[in-house]
Amino acid sequence: MNRILISVAVILMTLLSSCNKPDEGQQTQTETIEVSLSVTDIQDNCATIKAELTQGNFYGAKLIEMMDFQDVTIDLESEIQLTNYVIANGVDVELPYENTLTDIRIGQKKFTAIIVYDSTGRAVDVQYTTWDPVGLPDGWSTENNPGELDEIVW
Repeated sequence: MNRILISVAVILMTLLSSCNKPDEGQQTQTETIEVSLSVTDIQDNCATIKAELTQGNFYGAKLIEMMDFQDVTIDLESEIQLTNYVIANGVDVELPYENTLTDIRIGQKKFTAIIVYDSTGRAVDVQYTTWDPVGLPDGWSTENNPGELDEIVW
């Protein structure tokens, strides 16, 4: 009788232990998604913003193209604060993204940031950069010429 009970217990333990194992096809791998952000060609009151995925698939992104750095009121080293700031102030974009900004006023440092989403809609990567515009102040002539005398109405 004891042998039968022990055999039944071993069989039940074997069945129960095999029930909890998921199939290899059922296991999901978390996908790593990364984005790169750069601001280039900063000259003549222009700048080119480029963003692209360096790893993973595209599910969505938000971008702050340009804002004055002094207006950023968060700790940029805090990934959570930065992500929430881009969610609140950014616009939806498609990646890869490239845009050339023109007529940028010089004299104030600028801020650009991007976040990307995974398939569940959760922000998974955030990047930012600060940059200084280069060019001529508003209203200055490149020729240092106030105009011809015959153009002036006396």
